[in-house]
Amino acid sequence: MATDSHLMSCLNCGHEIPEDARFCARCGAPQTSSRDGGLREGGLAVVKPPLAAGNQYLRALRRFWWLLVLGLGVAAIAAILSVYRVDFSSMGLEKKAQLTYTASSRLLITSDDEPYFRKEVTQQVTTPGGEVQEYSSPPDIGTLISAANLYPILIESDEVAKIRDEKAGPLPGSVTTRAIYEVNSPSRFELSQVPVIEVFGHAGSAAGAVAITQATVDAFQTYVQRAQNEADLRRSERIFVQEIQQPVGAAASGGSSASLPLMLFVVIAAAFFALAILLDRLFPGAIRLPLRWRAAPAPAGEPGLGEVGSSEPERRASRSKARA
Repeated sequence: MATDSHLMSCLNCGHEIPEDARFCARCGAPQTSSRDGGLREGGLAVVKPPLAAGNQYLRALRRFWWLLVLGLGVAAIAAILSVYRVDFSSMGLEKKAQLTYTASSRLLITSDDEPYFRKEVTQQVTTPGGEVQEYSSPPDIGTLISAANLYPILIESDEVAKIRDEKAGPLPGSVTTRAIYEVNSPSRFELSQVPVIEVFGHAGSAAGAVAITQATVDAFQTYVQRAQNEADLRRSERIFVQEIQQPVGAAASGGSSASLPLMLFVVIAAAFFALAILLDRLFPGAIRLPLRWRAAPAPAGEPGLGEVGSSEPERRASRSKARA
């Protein structure tokens, strides 16, 4: 019987077998690899260079090609569902709401008297007797507040939209306005008490939202000046629209961005690619069935699964080892 120095462990089950055995007497696994990393061919250890990293990846792709096909399918479905939703009534796909960008601007409704920077207004009045008298009164802010509650309707009017198209050309998107701090709900309505208007521009891109907001503000200022010029108003009689906050950025809301489907496809496909490489590293050889699922032992006198291809002395030695 062979000594311990001539024994080695099976690469599959760990059972001790002769060092020159080509198959395990217990599990029948071929001993295709030696401890020094060589391949056994005719009992001799032949050292072959390790696979390059690129070749290892290609081997993983070839071995687990079905996993990559499954990953590409899952990635494609995820990308589609990020843009469309399933309509079960028509058994079709319905496009989801696209991402909307909103930019904002604020307009101060003021006058030539600068009423927000004084506590009173002094006026001179000539009496019927020709005497000039001065009296002071609080600045008139009520008129400006009333104008601020009215102007949102004018900003959204067709006339202002026409002026905007004349000055900036047709712009995609829409505009909504409101007097700041106003309350407008089904159960409650309150006018704003501050003469400031908020203008909101909505478009499919951040630049588009900024452009339509600024163009609307410019068009409304032009609209007010034209109306005052046609009425031949003096400067002291005019209301001024002063832009106190320009649209410098836009906030996104609503649906998904255009880059989300591509990002989902790449991430999911890369995850399945990494899984294929991991499985190739964990199971470098062929994946075998457990022992209880293997074929039944061969009848007496016939070589077993682990003895196929072995010489008669090797088969006798393995059988003696198994009985011991």
